[in-house]
Amino acid sequence: MNPTLSRVRELASRVAKHAEEVEQRRGLPDDLVDDLREAGCFRMFAPTSHGGDQLDLPDVLAVLEELARADAATSWTVGQVALSHLIVRCGPVVALDEVFADGADTLVAGAVAPKGRARTGEDGWRVTGRWPFVTGCPRAAWFYLNCVLVSGRSVPVGPDGTPATRILFVPARDVRVLDTWQVLGLRGTASHDVTVEDARVPEHLAVSPQDGDAAHRIAQSSLIIGAVAVGLADGALTDLVRLAADGKRPALSARRLADSPVFQDRLGEAQTMHRAARALLYAEAAESATAPDAASPGGRARLRAAAAQVTSLCAQVVDVAYTLSGGTAVYDTSPLQRRMRDMRTATQHFVAGRDSYATLGALAVDEETSAGPR
Repeated sequence: MNPTLSRVRELASRVAKHAEEVEQRRGLPDDLVDDLREAGCFRMFAPTSHGGDQLDLPDVLAVLEELARADAATSWTVGQVALSHLIVRCGPVVALDEVFADGADTLVAGAVAPKGRARTGEDGWRVTGRWPFVTGCPRAAWFYLNCVLVSGRSVPVGPDGTPATRILFVPARDVRVLDTWQVLGLRGTASHDVTVEDARVPEHLAVSPQDGDAAHRIAQSSLIIGAVAVGLADGALTDLVRLAADGKRPALSARRLADSPVFQDRLGEAQTMHRAARALLYAEAAESATAPDAASPGGRARLRAAAAQVTSLCAQVVDVAYTLSGGTAVYDTSPLQRRMRDMRTATQHFVAGRDSYATLGALAVDEETSAGPR
């Protein structure tokens, strides 16, 4: 039983009505944020010890899929809060006490890419840096920010030669948001750059992304993007079927779009491709919690490769839907145009890249690779 999913299904029509406003505002309006909070969307991965729901991964993915059918930007924003809570849960109890001091619905944003520098000291770290793609940053109360560690004039490196990093939890008062999110799609996610200038972060507000638990959860979080892609693609197919059922007739054609054998063939193929992507998403989500090697480098590589494949398949589905809809889809008033732009923005995320395949393949033949994280 997933009560959050039930509440989101009731909310979905309102989310869809907000989609254009979300894009124009480049962020979620206050009333939609309130609706999402009331539905439980901002506490799905928050720990039960601090008032959260701590749902299983497949349950969270189902909520994100449902939201993405209505609006991908809304789903993406909710998903990134969930990802943030997943990472915060890797910290010590004292860190959770601070981050969730105002409740389990606390909005957290951040970046896994190590774009900052953290200089070690007796009282923790002094942090400076600039991080791009920080979804939902204008509303965040806390940030998780990955930093390369600096000790004196040197940068410590691990056994594999890569710099040592820490994910540090930084309160919003020490973070400045830069208005940089002028983009093709997912405009409503408010994924601006943020900067920190010589902020003091105590020792306990930190997580090592190389630790087994943190590394596994970060790998699991890649499926969050896959869930958005699955819901987005399903919404695009629904839009296309509705367009055909309403009697669209292509220019200079003697028959309705729905009567075309070519249309029927490509639609059926796209629907099957979508089902394959969805099946892979949930199979990997279930296995990530039960497989004996789920937290191993191989298990993490499988998760990332699955997320890349799910996103790639869904992008193909959206491309088919956009193409088959013809000239109707080029207008700003077409939801298919927005879905196409949102999908093609999502595919630019590093999770959707091919590096994960090379890592998985290298592990299969017991070879080293520098293509991506293990």
